[in-house]
Amino acid sequence: MKRQAVGTVLAMILMVSTVMVVAADSGAYVNPDALVSAEWLASNLGDPTLRVIATADCRVPTHKDSYTAGHVPGAVYLDVIAELSDPTSPIPMMILSLEGFEELMGRLGINSGTTVVVYDDTGGLWAARLWWALRYYGHEDVKLLDGGLAQWNAEGHPVETDEIAPSPTIFKACVVPELRATIDDIKLALGDPNIQLINALPESMFAAGHIPCSSNLPAPSNLDPESSTVLTYDDLTQLWAGTDLGPDQLAITYCGGGYFGAFDLFILYLMGHEEAALYDGSWAEWSSNPELPVEPCATGT
Repeated sequence: MKRQAVGTVLAMILMVSTVMVVAADSGAYVNPDALVSAEWLASNLGDPTLRVIATADCRVPTHKDSYTAGHVPGAVYLDVIAELSDPTSPIPMMILSLEGFEELMGRLGINSGTTVVVYDDTGGLWAARLWWALRYYGHEDVKLLDGGLAQWNAEGHPVETDEIAPSPTIFKACVVPELRATIDDIKLALGDPNIQLINALPESMFAAGHIPCSSNLPAPSNLDPESSTVLTYDDLTQLWAGTDLGPDQLAITYCGGGYFGAFDLFILYLMGHEEAALYDGSWAEWSSNPELPVEPCATGT
């Protein structure tokens, strides 16, 4: 990720900050189009330019069961770990190469004119990885289903069980480097007052070890525990105040392998903090190098 000239960055930050103040007064998300309701999706399923992608918590061996048991009509299943990860990278779960991503999106029936809606069975905690990947490779027309499969079912919308095989198409990617941070970016970020590192893992995992100078905002905290829908703007503002992230800071989110971190990044975008990037390698990459500092420091026992 290459940072822009300081003057340009500050100008953009002031613009974003102004928008966020307006949103705070109105209690509305700054980028509401990034999040769609189950009602909106149900009413737009007939749109031929729409492609719905379903995924799930891929840490569970039976993660595809929720899709085969019943999914949004027309939704295509994607294993966001096995299929989105670069098989040639020594670091697990790094994003696919440009060529690999183009091939995958083409196979899913996604092209430049496609509106993509992503969802999972955890409120978006895993689907957000695809949301980020599409934006990183230049496709901005991607949205997250609020509440995911649980909210879809709670509202009584129809489901189907047949596995969908879309007609292939051609997807052309264009990298947006500002959305992805590398390990070198993180090294430079340590101690930089203009950058805030946000760890999206649960508090217990954060306490066990994290990149120095990081704040902790567990990704699931952004969701209503009852419905798995995203919290209101006002509740998110109150929640994120605990990170001490200022409007004049670049936020870099991370987790274990770039999934929960992608969800925190999605929330930042929804709230209007667009000076933000995902550290793709995350803790999996950082912790694999014993020469890099961690907090709390290892005791040797």
